[in-house]
Amino acid sequence: MNKKRDSESGFSLIELVIAMTVTIVIATIASSLVAQSFRMRAREDTRSDAIADAHRALNIVTREIANSGFGLPDNGIVPGDTGANAIRFRANLNAYMRDSAHQPVSGSQGILDRDEDIKYMMYNDDAANRHYLVRYDAYIAKTIGQREATTVLANRLDGFSLQYFDSAGNEIVDYATNPIALVSAWRVRLTVGVILPAEGAPESPGYQPETRIDLQSEVVLRNASQITY
Repeated sequence: MNKKRDSESGFSLIELVIAMTVTIVIATIASSLVAQSFRMRAREDTRSDAIADAHRALNIVTREIANSGFGLPDNGIVPGDTGANAIRFRANLNAYMRDSAHQPVSGSQGILDRDEDIKYMMYNDDAANRHYLVRYDAYIAKTIGQREATTVLANRLDGFSLQYFDSAGNEIVDYATNPIALVSAWRVRLTVGVILPAEGAPESPGYQPETRIDLQSEVVLRNASQITY
């Protein structure tokens, strides 16, 4: 009778403490792995969004700069307002447009319309640690207002740089002291950069170091000798 009562007795206090300790350890490890996987997923989502934003911005800027100099006797670059991190360019986009009487349309005689005098530059908000690629339209600024002329093209970029090359393929490097050198620019190389911050602490599980991703594009300007292509 005593043996039956002993076999039906529950866990001892020590066994219960050991079981609870093992359960807590397993739950802690499992929650740590889940949290780590969520952090990695969030970082990958951030990476994908940033790269998509950079691609979109690069495509738009490249397409517009490709029109620089169209309908003009030069490459369209404005030397005094162009440099390593900003570019201002012009194009007479409706230079060859004619009405039904084969007469030049209004505004075709110069840089008189929107999208014909554009500047791209980075705006850095150091207080919020945010960087914006901004598009500025001089026509809108003149006719409507400065505020309306500025458009944020991308807000996930950490870098925007430009290099200029002449027709022989040589990089133009003296434009800082000699801005007029940019009138010989034939080709522009654009680079947009995205920085992904480090995730976790070094040597800790799931640690991912800071990563920088650069995307590049090259575009040939509409120089006078290429005005018909």
